[in-house]
Amino acid sequence: MLKKIQWFLFFVIFFVTFISCAFDIDDYSQDVKYSVTGTALTVDITIENENGGTSQYSDVAVPWEYSFTGWEGDFIYLSAQNQGSSGSVICTIYRNGGEYKSSTSSGAYVIATVSGLLP
Repeated sequence: MLKKIQWFLFFVIFFVTFISCAFDIDDYSQDVKYSVTGTALTVDITIENENGGTSQYSDVAVPWEYSFTGWEGDFIYLSAQNQGSSGSVICTIYRNGGEYKSSTSSGAYVIATVSGLLP
């Protein structure tokens, strides 16, 4: 009976060790940065945050940035509305340091929106 328990524990420890090495959680995490730039003075911003919820910010000075760690398959979203009578708004999402998606709009109260799923 003792031999069976020892073998069982050996296989459990082996399996747990193998799984933890084979599936490194860091392989699925991604650095995400939202950026709003352009010539607009202030914007209203809506984002999908790191918890999967919606966050809104009013009368934010441009430029603006927000960074967090995302995961493969996460929905990401950034929208900015110009609050002035002129100017441009550029919304950009960066993934792991490189540009992922970008959108530009120009004029009074225009909205630039960009979204996607993290690959």
